[in-house]
Amino acid sequence: MRQTSPQNVPSSSIVVVGKLGRPYGVRGWQVLHSFTEPADNLFAYSPWYIQLTPNASWAPVTSSESKPHKDAFVTQINGIVDRDEAQSLTGALIGVARDSIPDPEQDEYFWHDLIGSEVSNEQGDVLGQVSELMETGAHAILSIKGKDSNRDLLVPFTQEYVLSVDAEQKQLVVNWQVDWS
Repeated sequence: MRQTSPQNVPSSSIVVVGKLGRPYGVRGWQVLHSFTEPADNLFAYSPWYIQLTPNASWAPVTSSESKPHKDAFVTQINGIVDRDEAQSLTGALIGVARDSIPDPEQDEYFWHDLIGSEVSNEQGDVLGQVSELMETGAHAILSIKGKDSNRDLLVPFTQEYVLSVDAEQKQLVVNWQVDWS
């Protein structure tokens, strides 16, 4: 695995691999939500970076300790030993440099690579652009910002509804009819 020094990682090359949750205990530990599959792949990537709020810069994680807890993980980062300090990090994103992650297999995609992709249906109607992907437990959901609508269109990211994905051309074709009226 390649590592990138903190000095040469632009925000555009960070891949979000997890998120910090609520504090766990009183000694600065907190729940760690992994976005990797399988979940423990999160620990194969380094170094970690943290983004405290949307659009904030990514800061290097200088130290971390993590351990399994129930069906998830808990972590203590940057020497935080106080529950209140850990609480201030709740919701912060954990990222790694893109070049520290192997390329996806054929017919696999990094979700962030699909953001901004144009989505059309089988009839050629452009439905909008992918604004977000969400995991619901049952399956992922594409959130599509309609070109002429103030509301997002939500489409299950399953073989039944997503017919083709071209991540390089940033285009998706879905089995979906829409009436924005």
